[in-house]
Amino acid sequence: MGLNNLIKNICNKLGSAPKATYSMVAIATANGIFRPTFTMMKKGESPESKKYAALREGITEVIAVPSYIICGEIGSKLGAKIAGKAKEIELQKLAQKGEHFAADTMQEMIDVAKKRGSSGLNLICICAAAGLIIPALCSACVTPIMNKIRPQQNDNKTLDIKENTVKPPAMLMQAKPIERPAFKSVSYSGMKVGGV
Repeated sequence: MGLNNLIKNICNKLGSAPKATYSMVAIATANGIFRPTFTMMKKGESPESKKYAALREGITEVIAVPSYIICGEIGSKLGAKIAGKAKEIELQKLAQKGEHFAADTMQEMIDVAKKRGSSGLNLICICAAAGLIIPALCSACVTPIMNKIRPQQNDNKTLDIKENTVKPPAMLMQAKPIERPAFKSVSYSGMKVGGV
């Protein structure tokens, strides 16, 4: 019964306040576990390249999880604030026009607007994190981390490649065409121009 209650409580908690943050953190966590695992299980790759790729994937997901959480929370709080303020202004304009609501109704409308604004801007910030922030952080962080982790390669090594050189083919000389006059047997002495 303990496991059943635990699953039930988790589902109730996640279902009562669904956020895009939860799903993206779950996806990033799963990617952080399974992608490096499957990369290491590939056959036909060298062990060094598999380790490098798996470590790079793991570091990327380690950067992604806190980025999703931070961006999602900023979006939720900012969205609730913006939407709540906008609803208050809208209700004030309606009051000036002569439409009045009870205080509890107005508060309920403001709370609904805050909830919608919170979830909407949460999703937008999560998308911005996935498309802009996380790639920028990975570009800035992953390469320096990988350079510190993997052994430095000596760049001063020269390539010592000895190949059998192939001689280019000799130039073929094209034979000169034979010149033959077209009308060799024709005599031009008796021709007249103009017919007279």
